[in-house]
Amino acid sequence: MNPEEIKKIIENVIDSKFENYWVFLLLSVILSLVTVFLFQYLKNKGENYATKQDIANITRKIEDVKAEVQNQQDVEKQKRQLKYDAILKSLTLMDAHLSHLLIPNEGQKIKIQHATTEEARKCHSSLILTCETTEILELFSKIMFGQNVPKEEELPPTDLLNSYRNLVRKELGFGNEIPLDREKAWFGYGNFENENTNV
Repeated sequence: MNPEEIKKIIENVIDSKFENYWVFLLLSVILSLVTVFLFQYLKNKGENYATKQDIANITRKIEDVKAEVQNQQDVEKQKRQLKYDAILKSLTLMDAHLSHLLIPNEGQKIKIQHATTEEARKCHSSLILTCETTEILELFSKIMFGQNVPKEEELPPTDLLNSYRNLVRKELGFGNEIPLDREKAWFGYGNFENENTNV
């Protein structure tokens, strides 16, 4: 194609442009509207996509927080169960200890209860690991190992047991201290026992 042919094509386009002015104008308006609509449509799609992304991020963060809270609750629940088990075991060990320590009054019996040293060690370690305060540990030791005071200053073991029970209530969040009767603090023997068991 030479320059003369190009010039002729441009002139024909310009001449035909003026003949189809109204068509050109109409097409320009339609094209402008389609462009505006398309721009607006794509803009909304982009905003919706961004909103969906934001919602997905927020949802993911909420789920992460929920999972973390659930994990913490599970850990606390497990810690509480370990503490509960240790404290309950300590009370069982105290019962066994008292069954060998207390001397029955005339006409009374005490059913001897047994426990192992291994059970006592495990319980003691569990109390150390799970209890919030040292009061329970100190009183547990005082009951199990003796009071380390002159005989005339010793408290009755059942008073110590009642104090321990109230410390347990406090440690486990079961409420305030309750008054406990020294004389009815511990079962030595139940009338419901089978007479064929060891006394």
